[in-house]
Order: sequence, then structure tokens, then C-alpha cells
Amino acid sequence: MKTLLLEEMTSPQIRQAIEEGYKTVIVGAGSIEQHGRHLPIGMDTMGGYSMCLSIAEGLGHTLVAPVIRPGCSDHHMAFPGTISISAELLKDICRAYCRCLCQHGFETIVLIATHGGNIDPMKEVAPELDEELPCTVVSPVLLPDPRVRDAMDPILAGYGVTREEGGIHSGFTETSELLASSYAHLVDMSAAERGFVGDVWARMAEVTRDGRYNLAEISPVGVLGDPTKASAEAGRAIAEAADPVYLEIVREALRNARSQK
Repeated sequence: MKTLLLEEMTSPQIRQAIEEGYKTVIVGAGSIEQHGRHLPIGMDTMGGYSMCLSIAEGLGHTLVAPVIRPGCSDHHMAFPGTISISAELLKDICRAYCRCLCQHGFETIVLIATHGGNIDPMKEVAPELDEELPCTVVSPVLLPDPRVRDAMDPILAGYGVTREEGGIHSGFTETSELLASSYAHLVDMSAAERGFVGDVWARMAEVTRDGRYNLAEISPVGVLGDPTKASAEAGRAIAEAADPVYLEIVREALRNARSQK
């Protein structure tokens, strides 16, 4: 296999891959949203490809569908460039993806939210599709899983960075990850600024009204964390620690789903 990305393959190549046992496909859902003054708005989509490819390689005989973007990003709309869709539209896109992929012969579809705002819609639509379609559809939650944070904490500590500075949006962690990728040339470290560093979940609760919040009220620069110490070296170390955990969470979800079929 020259590539695991469906979009880089021809239709006959995909048919041949399925016939050769590549019957699992990963569908990531990223976003097009602001990521501070130093990261591109496609960060969650670019990072989504890296995450999905790593998982596909670990699973074996697995392909990666085009990452869905935009995502559910209403809380970033105060910042130019953000494009947001509704939760129901994201679910509809997932339905279209899964129905098509299942029709073509994939037996297992893994829906992965690579942007936090997509987690709930994908969790909600996966069981519906699993029941509707003859293939297995799962949506394991990766980003907020405590096992991921536990794996990353020693890496952050080694670079003198707290979990809060690592951040959940454009902080040390995400910035380092992009610096370690083929998209490193899109990172402008000269523009990197410290954003909100503290109990982000408590702060979100304070500014949430009618179930919605504006990230600009938490961080005027659009950053949750501190990217100023980020490096490609740290990004590679973070990936080495986190990727095996992501893989195990997906394997666990697949084992549970298959045992219930």
C-alpha cells in the first residue's frame, strides 16, 4: 500500500484493498476554527490526519477516509476565519459517509472526533448507524480520556510545562504537535502568546449561558494554554506517549462492539 488515505487512491485501488482485507476505515472529524495568532485554522483537521493515520497503522488493514471539516465550532465564531456547522449537520455528514463506505464493502467504521466540539454529535450518531447498517460503527472518545492526559503529563513535566500550560486549545501541546508534523511551516512561533492558563472547565462554566459560551470571553487571544515553549522535539515525544493510548482506546471500543454483535 503506497498510502492509507482514500483520497490519494483510485477507485480500483480501493476496491482491491477491500478485497485484500482492508475492511476497516477511520473517519475523522476536525474543524476550521481559529487557533490563536500562531496556528492555522485547519489545525484540528491537519492533526486529525496524523491521529487517524497513526491509529490505522496500528490497527493494520485499515484505511483513512477524508477528514470531515468544518466542525461544530460556534464558540470560536468571535474570531475571523472560523467556519462552524450545526451538530445535526455533522451527524448528517457522518450518516452519508458511513452509508457510502458500508455500501462499498467496509465492515467496520471508526468515527473519531479530532475536535472537542464534535465529540457529542459523533457519540450520538454512531449507535444509530451501528443499528441501521450491516457494518460495525463505533465512535470512541479519545481527546478527553484521562489515560491520554496521564500519558502526556510526564512529557510536559520534562519540558517544565504544567497540564494547564499544555492546554486544550493552541497551547504547548497542540503547537508542539504541529511543529513535529509536515505542517510545521504553517506555525508562526513569533506570534505565539500565552493564553488562559488555569481551570479552563470552571471558567467555561462561568461564561456559559443557555448551553453556549464564547471562547473570546475566556481568552482574548484565542488560546487555552501557553504555546511559547513549544518545540518539534516535544511534539514527537508527546506523539510517542499518546499514540499508543489512542490506539488502545480504539481497540477497546472495537472489542466491545464486536462482542455485542
